[in-house]
Formats: sequence, C-alpha cells, structure tokens
Amino acid sequence: MRGALALGAAVPLLVALGSGCIERGYPLGKGAGVDIRPDTVGSLFAADLIDADGKALLPRQTPFLTGVTIALTEGTEAANGAYVDVRVEPPEALALTPDESEDSSERTCKLKDGKFRCTATFEGIARFIATSEGNWSGTANLVVSWADEHKDFAIHVAPAGLPASADNFSLVASGLTNSNHVLPTYSALSCTTIDSLPSDLGSKWRPGKIRSREAFVRATAQSDDPGAVENAPVLIESLAAEAALSLDPACDSDQRKTRLRVLLDKTGESPPFYFCFSDIGGTAEFAVTSGEISLPVNPTIIVDPEPRVLRVAALTSTVEQALSLATTTELFEVTAFNTDLEQIAMPVDLESSDPEVMKLLKASSTLSAEGIDPTTISILAVAPGKAVLHVRPRLFSKPDCASIEITVTAAEPEAN
Repeated sequence: MRGALALGAAVPLLVALGSGCIERGYPLGKGAGVDIRPDTVGSLFAADLIDADGKALLPRQTPFLTGVTIALTEGTEAANGAYVDVRVEPPEALALTPDESEDSSERTCKLKDGKFRCTATFEGIARFIATSEGNWSGTANLVVSWADEHKDFAIHVAPAGLPASADNFSLVASGLTNSNHVLPTYSALSCTTIDSLPSDLGSKWRPGKIRSREAFVRATAQSDDPGAVENAPVLIESLAAEAALSLDPACDSDQRKTRLRVLLDKTGESPPFYFCFSDIGGTAEFAVTSGEISLPVNPTIIVDPEPRVLRVAALTSTVEQALSLATTTELFEVTAFNTDLEQIAMPVDLESSDPEVMKLLKASSTLSAEGIDPTTISILAVAPGKAVLHVRPRLFSKPDCASIEITVTAAEPEAN
C-alpha cells in the first residue's frame, strides 16, 4: 500500500517535469563558429512611401526582405541547442522577425527578454527574416553576439527607385515639333487697331485650353535583378515657373503639380503623364530621378508664348499715290502681346486686301519682342483706292487681324 502511494505521488512530478517551463538551449561558448548567410544576394530596397507609423506602403519593389540562416558550430560539431543574440545597427535599418515557414512551436529565432534570440537546431541552424520596413537606406549591419564575441554582416538597403545598374533610363514625350518645341495655338488671340490694350487679359492657365504633351519614362532591369524595375518610383520635377505636371491632359488647377511621382510596371514603363504649359511660355526644364540614378541631361522644352492681342496700328489713314517704285511709305506698326501685356515675338503672314492699290514689300515678318521697337510694315501706294492690311499668324488663316481702311489718293502732278 505504501509503495502504491509512493508511485502515485511520483506521477504528478513526472507530468510537471514533462510540461514545465524549462527552455531548451544554452549560450554559445567562446571560440565557437558563426556563419551568416542571407538568402538574397545584392541589395534590399527601402520603401518609397510610409504611413504615420513609419511603415512601408504597398506596392513595393522587390526584394525588400531576405531570409537569413545562421550556422553555429563548436569545434567541428553542430552546436545543437546553442543560442546567440542578433541585433541591427542602426536599429531602424531592418526589422527582425521569426521565419514563419517554420512551425510556430519550433521557430528557431524570436524575441525574448527584449532581445532577438536564435537557437540552433540539431543541425546547428537557425533562421529569421530581415525586412526593410521604412524608407531608411544605407548599409545595415547584422550583429550576432555571444560570450563577449560578435560577428557582423553588412546588408545594403538601396533607396526606393532604380539601382545604378538599370539600363536605358529615358523619357519619351509625344506631340513635340522640332524635337522639343511647343507651338502656340492662337486660340485666345484677339485683334485691335488702337494703342490702348485691355488691363486684364485673363488667366495664363486657361481652363480647357492649356497646352499639354503626353510623356512617359522607361528603364530596363539587368537580368540578375529583375525586381528592380517593377514598382520603382520615378520623380519628375518641373524647374520652370510656367510649366507643371499632371496625370490628366486637361491640366486643371487641382491636378497640376511641380513634382510628380509615377511607378514603373513590370515591363519598365510608367503610366502616361503630361507636361503642362502656361500661355507665358519660355524654356521649360524638367528633372527626372529614380533611386540612385537620374537622366544625365535634364529634358528641356522650348514653349512659344501664346499671343493674346495682335495690334495692327496705321500711322495714318491716307497716303498719296507713289510716283515711282522707289517711293515707299512706313504705314503700319504691328505688335503682339502676351497675357502679362508684354510685347512678344510672333511670326505673321501679311496680305493687302487690294495689291493693285496698296502693295506690300514683304509677305511675312517676325514681330519684335519686348525691348525692341514695334515692327513697321512699309507699303507702295500703287493707285488711288482703298485697301486694308491683313495680319495672320504664320500659316494660319485665323484669326485675321485687319487694319483700318487706308485711302490712297491720286498723286499731285509735279510742278514744272
């Protein structure tokens, strides 16, 4: 009976030993061997966009994480059950987490007492995942420490965007004449024959009438780094006050930006975006960058101003018939103005309504820009009659700006 009681008392003790909190493992000793092997060869990518907690927003370039295997040995034997601590310097560079491919009850690496600890299996192996969760980039060090010893392994975290190894990084724009030239449309041009001009010619960004050009960027990944292109962010920036960027060809005010971010797809092309140009025009320069590379030369587009007023002013309304072909008369001043009421250069075609009465000395001209005297148009008064000067944008039929009517009177006979 006493023996049976003793046996019965031993059963709970054995159960307690079998299910208690005794944890497998011992600290790796001095002089042990530690080998660190990441699954990913090459760089990880930092996040481009992060949330309020500093965590990456999807989609992302790959790879942004890597599995890491640590092999622990003591002498020539696998250090079964030995553990080491792992940290990252700087701490914000990478996050360390268990390898979820392992059974949850047998994960070899996990957080314990504020440290990330890895315990070797029977084969001397432990695994964890290192992830770039934020937008930090640079060289991160994995530090494995044990028995006052440590071993470092560097992992490079590249900034989001294309790596330096990417090829064929370029910008393609459509609808440009002479390679990089945006012409005026003359859709807002009005005519006047008087010296006074309107005090307000409206917005230089006319809703529904803004000149825009479609563009996209592209790049090619090297064969050993195919994930570098897909979801790579590209930043396009306008460096000109009179040029903007938009994802909408209308370039409305709520869509226009000075900086625009697009993502490349798996083929290495971005979705289309649009260059937007004000009526003032000028030289529009853009910077295009992605990660570690940028276009070697900033794309530059010459944008002609959009004329708002074309003034055809007659210096007099009556001229006398010329007695010889050499007798010409400076009869008109023609000037064009932009939205800011500045005099601008503008190519025009010239035509007399009746060349038999008033003959022009030239059929076209380029009007003077700001700071230069207005362009004068000379005529030959051929015969008595009436005629007007028609001025039109070069190669356009409209708008047709006409002068006041000019009367050519008969020449007075020369006195003997």
